[in-house]
Amino acid sequence: MKNITVDARGELCPKPLIMTKKQLGQTGIDGTFVVLIDNETSKENVERFLTDNNLPFQTSRENDVYSILVTKTRTELSHPAAEDYCRPAAGHAYCFTSEQMGSGSAELGRILIQGCINTIKEITPTPASIVFYNSGVKLTVGGSPVLQSLRELESSGVKILVCGTCANYFQIKDQVGVGIISNMYAILEALSQAGHVIYP
Repeated sequence: MKNITVDARGELCPKPLIMTKKQLGQTGIDGTFVVLIDNETSKENVERFLTDNNLPFQTSRENDVYSILVTKTRTELSHPAAEDYCRPAAGHAYCFTSEQMGSGSAELGRILIQGCINTIKEITPTPASIVFYNSGVKLTVGGSPVLQSLRELESSGVKILVCGTCANYFQIKDQVGVGIISNMYAILEALSQAGHVIYP
C-alpha cells in the first residue's frame, strides 16, 4: 500500500507541524505517512515533535527535500501543541559584502571594517552567524587583520559562512582561514532564519 504524502514543501513553521499533526489525526494505529519538507528548521521541529510524542520516524534526504516517514503508534499525543515547537528566529546576522566599510576613502573604509569586526565580539548578544560574500570574503583569508577576531567569534559558537563561488572568483579559496566555505543555499538559509540582518 502506498504511503500517504503530506507535502509541506515551501511551507514555513508552524505550517509543516500543523499539517503533520492533522495527518496523525486521520491515520490509524500502525499507519504510516510521509512528510516532505524543504527547509532544515521545519524538519528539525517536526522531528522534535515526533520524538516528544514517542512516534517512530525515519528521515531521508534527496537533493534539498527531506522525507520523514512517520508511523502512528498511539491515539493520544503527550505533547499535542504542535505550534509550540517552532523555534524563535536564530538571533541576528552580520553580512559583509566588501572588504571595506562605506563609500568614499578606501583606506578609511578598511580601517572602519576592521574596527567593526574587532568590536562584534564585545557586543551582547553575539550574532548567530556572520556571512561573507563578494569581496567581503577577502576578510577571511590568512593575514587578514580581522582573522583572529573572526576565529574567536567562531570559537564562541558564531557560525561563519564564506561564499565558495566568491572565494573561487578571487582565487583565494585555499587561503580562507576561518569559517565554512559555503553555497548560496546555506547562506540564504542563515539569513532567512536570522531575526535581523545587519549590513555594515
